[in-house]
Amino acid sequence: MALLDRLTDGRRPGSRGRLARLLSLAVLAITGCAVLQYLGLSDKPLAFSHERHLEEGLSCSDCHSAYEDGDVVQDVKPAQCALCHEELDAGKEPDRQVASLFDGDAYRATRASALADEVKFSHATHVGAGASCEACHEPILTNDFVDPSVSPRMDDCIRCHQSVGQDTSCTVCHSLINTDTMPPNHSQQWMTTHGVAVRGDFEGPANDCTLCHTDQTCIKCHQDQPPASHNNFWRLRGHGVVADMDRDSCRTCHEPSSCVRCHNDTPPLSHNSGAWGAPQDTHCMACHYPLQSESCSVCHKSTPSHLDATDQPPNHFPGMDCRACHGISAPLPHVDNGDDCTFCHK
Repeated sequence: MALLDRLTDGRRPGSRGRLARLLSLAVLAITGCAVLQYLGLSDKPLAFSHERHLEEGLSCSDCHSAYEDGDVVQDVKPAQCALCHEELDAGKEPDRQVASLFDGDAYRATRASALADEVKFSHATHVGAGASCEACHEPILTNDFVDPSVSPRMDDCIRCHQSVGQDTSCTVCHSLINTDTMPPNHSQQWMTTHGVAVRGDFEGPANDCTLCHTDQTCIKCHQDQPPASHNNFWRLRGHGVVADMDRDSCRTCHEPSSCVRCHNDTPPLSHNSGAWGAPQDTHCMACHYPLQSESCSVCHKSTPSHLDATDQPPNHFPGMDCRACHGISAPLPHVDNGDDCTFCHK
């Protein structure tokens, strides 16, 4: 607070509050950056043009030595770059020199292409099979940054293996992950949230349920364990509302015949009132404009249309007050729900 007092000394009223908010935002920003850095998420793509170096006539082996012989490609070292850049960087700003790509001898973009410890991958094996660098690292031909896009993704590997007739089972590339081991995202709230992932049609093999599961897997599981939302309130009252708003979600497990079969034996709770049907016909009160609302036709497909109502007698004319007689001296065959009578009775 003493710092804030000195910064706002002599300023107009309100300055203190505005400056306090600015300082709070600054603290939040610094804290956020620290958290991201701790999590390894704050690295910006490293500005480096593979395309430019290829145009200068360099090959992959000029910088990535022994990539044909080892399982892992060794990091580029500052001494290798210095062979050319010691002269090229003379007079450049420090952030434009090749030394800015390194922290000491460590290449700053190592994490961009790092693989998980349990992934089995050998450059020597792939090179020996005739794979070229650009077959797996196609973006390096045109990119100007070093980021995760320079390394192939799992779906790239699967697609390539399929094209050359190689095995695509999990154990070929993974020492831990297989069809009998749950992926990391299948923990915590996965039982609650997996439905969103299934319907979301997200890209990438990590979201491809068919790698391990079939449609029968879902059916068998949900026959034994219904979704958490399907409690007793859902069964009695809630499911109809959701079915009206998002019928596609219901179709994930249910066919339209499921609804028909259930409601043939169990009518909706609203239909249990003694006044719902004839002779009081209070069900008319459930109708809204337009009368051809789908809420009734979902089940009552063969019921005569309300638009086939009795025509007005010849001695009636537009503008007459129907309720001056009907419902008083002339009984109504249905409940008066306040609609315009001439909507049905032409």
